[in-house]
Amino acid sequence: MIQETINDWKRQLRARYHASPLPEFFAWWGKELGSLLPEHFKQRLMPPAPSLWLVPGAEPGDLHIFQEQNGLTEVDVFKASEDASLLKTRWQNLLDGFDQGKPRVILCLAPESVLERQIDLPAAVESNLRQSIQYQLDQFTPFDPSTVYFDYRIAQRDQKSGRLLVDLSVLPIQSLVDWTDRLDAIGIRAHIIDRLVGGSGADQDEAPATPKREGFNLLPEAKRPEYVYARAQLNWRLAGVAVLALVVVMASSVYLRERTVARLEFQVNGLRTEAQAVMALQRELTDALDAANFLAQKRSEAAVMVHVLDEVTRILPGRMWLQQMQVRGEEVTMMGYAEGSQRLIELLNNSYLFEDAAFRGRVTIDPDTDQERFTVQVGIERRAGHAVAAAEGE
Repeated sequence: MIQETINDWKRQLRARYHASPLPEFFAWWGKELGSLLPEHFKQRLMPPAPSLWLVPGAEPGDLHIFQEQNGLTEVDVFKASEDASLLKTRWQNLLDGFDQGKPRVILCLAPESVLERQIDLPAAVESNLRQSIQYQLDQFTPFDPSTVYFDYRIAQRDQKSGRLLVDLSVLPIQSLVDWTDRLDAIGIRAHIIDRLVGGSGADQDEAPATPKREGFNLLPEAKRPEYVYARAQLNWRLAGVAVLALVVVMASSVYLRERTVARLEFQVNGLRTEAQAVMALQRELTDALDAANFLAQKRSEAAVMVHVLDEVTRILPGRMWLQQMQVRGEEVTMMGYAEGSQRLIELLNNSYLFEDAAFRGRVTIDPDTDQERFTVQVGIERRAGHAVAAAEGE
């Protein structure tokens, strides 16, 4: 039951494959690739499977043996009058004459032994075409399905109408009985039963001309001996080994690459840690230098500030006093009271430490003291300020 299910699944898959454009594509692709290879290389890489054709002769029971290997060549004739045991020995010698493995055996029957016709079927039955033909075989032919062997091939697919044109080849089992008995006596097991194209081309006293076959296999699948082409099997095994070796090499390359990446990442992480440690030390050094220079800077700034206060105290008259003084960088803002505040501008401009003295805003009269209330902004002369700072630093 399981085997039947598997066989049905294989048939459906095969039918879908043949219904698709893939066979034509692969045939074209293989033909194009094959044309790029030298002929001797193609023959060595995948030589065609050897075959022995069994072709009925002009006399009943005669078999002409053709060898298919780089063309068809007649190699022997088994006469109906010859002893079966002698023919069996000659047949075995023919089989042993192939260096690349046992040949495939093809029985080619006369055209009148096989019925051929073309039938029309719905495209929907393509996935199960053999079973559909078998069910309707008695409608297409005068034979009962149980009394014949048959094979088919799709001649045309009409996508628009959803129809199939199928070439059908039918062989009555009864007409094969005599040949089956004769082949069994010689020890011949046919892998393929087919029909010759046209007549054998032989007269009674002549060997048949080079035969041609239709391309069917009328032998049911259950009765077909398994055929394995040893050379092809060896080539496929070698190809499998090559693919396996390629996979191993690719996997090794990926593995080595991952190991290299992991090692480099480890080294980069180590270098990053060292760089972070160096940067931390650099920040500590910068902080230490800033701390060391902080007091010197403050001391330098304090020396200039003290000198500004000393200079303001020296030049400020007794009738003037300051309420507030701000020092911002190289600018000094003074707010206070005076009698005649205009004189303060002159005193400041005449000082070696100040420059560009000017009132800021309006000068007003304080109602409580009747004195002028002023706001003066003056700049510290840069060269004098730097000289004072340098002198104080020394």
